Amino acid sequence: MKARLILILLSILHLHITKASEPQGFPIIADILPTELYDHTRFNDIRKAGFNAIMVWPKSTPNIYKALNVAEAHGLKVLIFNVEIEKRPETIVPSIKNHPALWQYILADEPKMKRWQELQDLQKRISRLHPDGQCYINLFPNAGQWLLDDIGVKKYPEYVKAFSKIEQPQISYDFYPVRKGGKVAGSQWYATLDDIRSESQRTGKPFWAYVLCVPHGVYPMPTLAHLRLQCYVNLAYGAQGISYFSYATPKPTKNFDFHDGPLLRNGKKGKTYKTVKKMNAELKPVASLFWKSKVTGIEHRKCTNGEVVVSHFTKEGKSYTCYVNKSADKDVTVNIRPNDHLVRIRKDMKAELVKNAYILGAGDILIMRDK
Repeated sequence: MKARLILILLSILHLHITKASEPQGFPIIADILPTELYDHTRFNDIRKAGFNAIMVWPKSTPNIYKALNVAEAHGLKVLIFNVEIEKRPETIVPSIKNHPALWQYILADEPKMKRWQELQDLQKRISRLHPDGQCYINLFPNAGQWLLDDIGVKKYPEYVKAFSKIEQPQISYDFYPVRKGGKVAGSQWYATLDDIRSESQRTGKPFWAYVLCVPHGVYPMPTLAHLRLQCYVNLAYGAQGISYFSYATPKPTKNFDFHDGPLLRNGKKGKTYKTVKKMNAELKPVASLFWKSKVTGIEHRKCTNGEVVVSHFTKEGKSYTCYVNKSADKDVTVNIRPNDHLVRIRKDMKAELVKNAYILGAGDILIMRDK
């Protein structure tokens, strides 16, 4: 009896430790911060902008510990990638696995099929060293047959299913739909979301989605409407985490002229910082409603002056319907049939009586609940 009691207590302790490594509530993740900016000022700014987790890619072993320690001081959880962890996890994982800020080990971003066995083996090596540890892989979107050929698959679901077999608690993908001139690459985005959601339902793993907040190439300076569209459509499809690329402005490359991210390359805040902060302040209560909810149906509906994504979902025994304007730059009118069993849920989560029609701003969301 005494031995059994000890086992029960150890089991409870194990669950507590596992949960303590995760952020509280819906994950809102800042990706990425340069090694030279691992300081209290920058991490505090990240926290103030509404993030509860951060992805870091430290260049050296000492900076692994620095990132974890500074993040802990500001209540941020860390997803981490380092070449030493990738090549020789036995040398690093034992020394950081119990750090309270450590959340997940980043295995890869947008891997091709030829890396599958390598990443499967790496996950198993990390798991042997840290049985309760979590790993992370972010997947390519379905941007057309040219990309599928480059990835090494004929169909996108093959790719998603293959990498979801590698042990990790979620499925993550990126797709940046908003283009200059207010254009939205909707068909490819929604096709990607359908496949990601399908695999999430099949495996029981929640999915995370990326939001673009750094302009480059065909991608414009993000407005609040652009961020709303990306956040709220992904929520409507059932996303259980939102990551922003890129919090810090990456150095321009031959193919990408990155500029004006929330954090500039000189270490100062960019114009986008305030936009992202405002989005996250709005997103946090809305995301809390979608957190651990169950999406039961998705449809795309035409309105008199536009289109909306309609999502039906349940949480804690209550049924909800949300409408998201599919436009990045135009309002849409959503008509509702009020009845005694329906209330509107505002973004502050307060309920109010339903009106016959709502003008929904670009990318914005409208939520209804059955009483």
